Amino acid sequence: MESSTPAKQSYDRSLQSFVLSTTTVAQVILIIFFALVTLMSWQVDGRTWLTYFLVPLGLLGLIYNFFIWQRLEAKYPFESTYIALGFVGVEIILAVGFSGGLNSPLFPAIPLLVLLSCILGIKAFYYSTIATIISYLVLFGLSILTERTVRSFYPHPAELLLTLLSISFGWLIARSIDHYVQTAHMASAITNQLDSTQLSEKLMLAAIADPVVGVNKKMEIILFNSAAEDLSSWDSTSANGVELQTVFQLKDTNENAMNKANNPFLKVFLQKEQITTDEFYLQSKDNSKRAFSISVAPTFDMDNNINGAIAVFHDISDQKGLQRERNEFVSTASHEMRTPVAAIEGYLSMAINPNLATVDDRAKNFLEKAHQSAIHLGKLFQDLLSVTKIEDQRLKDQRQVFNMTDLVTQVATEMDVVAKKKGLNFFSHIGSERAGTELVVAPLFEVNADPERVREVITNLIDNAIKYTPKGNIDLTLTGDRNDVKVSVRDTGMGIPLEEQKHMFEKFYRVNNSMTREIGGTGLGLYIARSLIELYGGRIWVESVPGEGSTFNFSLPLVKS
Repeated sequence: MESSTPAKQSYDRSLQSFVLSTTTVAQVILIIFFALVTLMSWQVDGRTWLTYFLVPLGLLGLIYNFFIWQRLEAKYPFESTYIALGFVGVEIILAVGFSGGLNSPLFPAIPLLVLLSCILGIKAFYYSTIATIISYLVLFGLSILTERTVRSFYPHPAELLLTLLSISFGWLIARSIDHYVQTAHMASAITNQLDSTQLSEKLMLAAIADPVVGVNKKMEIILFNSAAEDLSSWDSTSANGVELQTVFQLKDTNENAMNKANNPFLKVFLQKEQITTDEFYLQSKDNSKRAFSISVAPTFDMDNNINGAIAVFHDISDQKGLQRERNEFVSTASHEMRTPVAAIEGYLSMAINPNLATVDDRAKNFLEKAHQSAIHLGKLFQDLLSVTKIEDQRLKDQRQVFNMTDLVTQVATEMDVVAKKKGLNFFSHIGSERAGTELVVAPLFEVNADPERVREVITNLIDNAIKYTPKGNIDLTLTGDRNDVKVSVRDTGMGIPLEEQKHMFEKFYRVNNSMTREIGGTGLGLYIARSLIELYGGRIWVESVPGEGSTFNFSLPLVKS
């Protein structure tokens, strides 16, 4: 078995947890659909098969997800996830087969499942492609068993195009994810193994295909491998002792040259920890832009004081192009899916409204669960759309100067109702962290940002606190000084282990415990919150003690008068 770094294991676990959450939601939706087909006596081909075969199969899939997957995951991490996908795949293929074959309205679920499986990497892409081909054969056999003509086997051209597109984009997604994991693994291995006594080992550096550059605290180059020479057109002798920006004229995505505010080397000197950024590019000789992922790690002297930094430059121009294509596809797909999901949610809402429809209690229970699943699915598409807009810098940002005190007060009033509905105590502290009855003059904290985006961040933090706090208190605090305003959301929930706190704001990351699996989620809310706060020049962080609760904080710079 191949060894892997903790960072890679954490990334793999995030992907597996996301796939498991998505397959669980899909299982619930499929079971509810199959049950409704029976209870509502809908005229669907193969209704008997849907009822007596697929419903138990769906229940078996849920049992696997909740009770068996965790036991298998430790020893067979990816294989256990493939099994979860397999349950959903078999159910979808059979449901398609019994409801019209390749001309079934459920057919688009097959390409969507292919795309979902591809986030596990290139191996999953091959498995899903083979499974797609096998599904055609299975559907052909089912068309014969159900006495359909062989002609019904042939799909509509649009469905065939959708399948080909899903396989093509699945290949791009799988290859991009595998490349990203390999790059992160390689960069981490390099920066962790090299120290100040190894910087002169040119044989080892020459074997590294990516440019490697070392600098001292004055930002003067002291290390330059052959790949760096090819990239900069400087030889190592000439580059030695020259400032980094003179040799590498790096610019960020806004065409600004690297400066003190965005310099990753200076951040490493201050934070004393490794930093990876993909915000810079170089202008090549043919005037084309080459994007780089730059991993910078500090180096230390014998007294454990920072004496410089070493950086690995990895060309990600191709990945950036693939990412743009992927984001365009996800954005288009999410936008198109929001309309039918909203329609489903609306119709289900009308179906459970006693003023509009009459259903028995059992059917109403199924409809309410389907309604909640549709709401969850709509939120997932909205989050995916927001993420692609943020990453492509297409987010509509209507900045204005406003008073944070007014905004926090409004949000506190709205979320107090939600907290009390769950039986939690909700307290807001404006201008002071003390919870007494002492009157405090409402302070004026003016920031320059989009108030609706900041409201979205505060609401998300409070909503998370309510969801993960079984009982106790939720405290919303607004404080500030001459430079920044700080918002804190503290709960008395389960808390977050120290080793997982640094991953909380990563995309698709969720703490792996029983409560998070029961509550569900996409792992995108905190990533979006971090992106929005950093967009406005602020920062966001978490403080937590397991068993005592968590405090999520963010700060924004005040407008200078």
